[in-house]
Amino acid sequence: MCDCNDRTKARYVQIDRATKLCRKVIDTTVPWYDGKRQVWCLGEGSGRREDVYLDRLVQKFAGVEMRYRYSWKGETVTRQVFAEVLEDMVSRYESMSIVGFEEDYNGQQRKWLEQIRDKMKLVKSRKKENGE
Repeated sequence: MCDCNDRTKARYVQIDRATKLCRKVIDTTVPWYDGKRQVWCLGEGSGRREDVYLDRLVQKFAGVEMRYRYSWKGETVTRQVFAEVLEDMVSRYESMSIVGFEEDYNGQQRKWLEQIRDKMKLVKSRKKENGE
């Protein structure tokens, strides 16, 4: 299991049980969670796909592809999963911009990215002031 609190572990156990039931009742081609390996899966055998992000497997399952673009140091970066954009924002906040790619994000996502960037800059400036 994951190295997390009991409540989170209980949630993963619930998800694992629910997806196993769905696989038995519905079809093994629907996305399901492998609690032992802590990954989302799609399919079985040699055609099985795994990912830590359910979003990417659901896109594969539904036959659609999401796209989240942003610029970083003059290059265009494309992600399929918004969570990856959040991860990038934490490490690339100083030079990451979605200007020109706003259509890839809804209003809530744009606001969230702006707030994360501002918070990261604030934390960095406080550390600088304190000599850290």
